[in-house]
Amino acid sequence: MSSDNLSARLVEIEAMLDRSRRRFEEGTRLVEEAHQSLAEIQQLLIGSPVTLSAEDNEEAASRLLASLKASGSELPETLCGGRLAVDPVQRLIRIDGHPIGITEMEYRVLELLAFARNNVVTRQMLLKHLYRRADDQPQPKIIDVFISKLRKKLRSASGGAEFIETIPQRGWILRDIETATAA
Repeated sequence: MSSDNLSARLVEIEAMLDRSRRRFEEGTRLVEEAHQSLAEIQQLLIGSPVTLSAEDNEEAASRLLASLKASGSELPETLCGGRLAVDPVQRLIRIDGHPIGITEMEYRVLELLAFARNNVVTRQMLLKHLYRRADDQPQPKIIDVFISKLRKKLRSASGGAEFIETIPQRGWILRDIETATAA
């Protein structure tokens, strides 16, 4: 090989090493950010007095659910108790111990509502949870369809109990069973 070819090859290898180093540094930065985000979310769950904006709340809920799933840490046996049980391992919904049939998308809506029970879940949070790819974004009104179908199925299986409450101009809440039976 001539010295010109060797020099060109050396420059090429140095450029490859530089790109690899930048990718490694970017990956390390992303991992550190993920750990920081998880720590912040865990602090929120413990009851930190920090106030979050609506966008931060949406992002925190999405990140927390994704982090729990990605970390492989054990999810609770059920996300709700009492009459309504959402089993994240078997991906089943039970009312009074009896499984009810719902679609995958309905399950994912109920999963997020159950995970955030007694807290408002916005349309944007549900869209982010259901449709992660930017090219896979349906009309936002599809969430109303999922909520309506879920309400109908839950009402039918529970003898008329209302588990999902609409909070006008904000979103929906899945109430704890004590609240749902008292209503």
